Amino acid sequence: MSIHILDDYYLGITAIITFLYQLIICLIAFTLQAETVTDLGGGTNAALLAILTLIFSQSYSTRQIIATLFQIIWGLRLGFFCLYRMTRTGHGDSRFDEIRQHFSKLLAFFILQMIWIWTINLPLTFLNSPKINDSSEGLDQNFGSVTDILGVILFIVGFLMESVADVQKLIFRTRRTSSKEFIKTGLWAWSRHPNYFGEITILLMIYYYDYYLGSECFSNLRDKTTIVSILSPIFTILILLFLSGMPLNERPAHIKQYKAGNWSEYSRRLSRTSCLIPFPPSLYEPLPQFIKSTLFLEFPMYRFDPDSNSQGNPV
Repeated sequence: MSIHILDDYYLGITAIITFLYQLIICLIAFTLQAETVTDLGGGTNAALLAILTLIFSQSYSTRQIIATLFQIIWGLRLGFFCLYRMTRTGHGDSRFDEIRQHFSKLLAFFILQMIWIWTINLPLTFLNSPKINDSSEGLDQNFGSVTDILGVILFIVGFLMESVADVQKLIFRTRRTSSKEFIKTGLWAWSRHPNYFGEITILLMIYYYDYYLGSECFSNLRDKTTIVSILSPIFTILILLFLSGMPLNERPAHIKQYKAGNWSEYSRRLSRTSCLIPFPPSLYEPLPQFIKSTLFLEFPMYRFDPDSNSQGNPV
């Protein structure tokens, strides 16, 4: 029997743990004026929730173990890589340039991170919850099907894409000799943000594996409450596309290259390289702008037109 804590879905206890964990990280970051702990705190928090909900469930089916490992591996890799990257390059996180010395602004960031961490763990939280595991359904029913294997393979693909892209960019940053240089090799030849695409793939596969495939084995996963687990990939996609991901990396990079006198070469890369979804440059370049802006998610808010506004207003 699962350990019941506050509610049948572990929503309350995971929210409390996340709030306290992130509050501690926020206080450390503000006291030390060191944002190096923020991503580490996010990744380890996600891993901690995965471990605790599995322990609370007192049920260790193959599906639960694999799903929990997915979350742990993703969270720890993300957190420790971000820590290593910042200590290795000596560069801070530009997101904190205006907020690190203002506790209220820093706390607002961590509140958003609390919501994000709690939300991305929802599929696994539901899968490990008493409401799901206290049923008499066969826990390993149908495990090993084609769809199971496909879910595992796609998670591995997304994980490798994000990991390799991060390493490639780190190596590039440590070796470049001029601010005009920009990465255009490896996975970055097919996408300007392959690491983001990898992360989106990972979270979509975790949702698919935990909720969609899980509902085939755990009939209680089909109730209306657990449907909200779709917020896990949706919330991350919205953050990356419209908040702290692409908006902070696309247009500012365009303006930087323009001011450095490198716009001709850089604009060539923009026309040939997909913004997010990996795609062969030779096939991407001739596509109509409408297709790039819709199917390939290259929204006008990312673009910079030096002919119309040298200050970087979107076209």
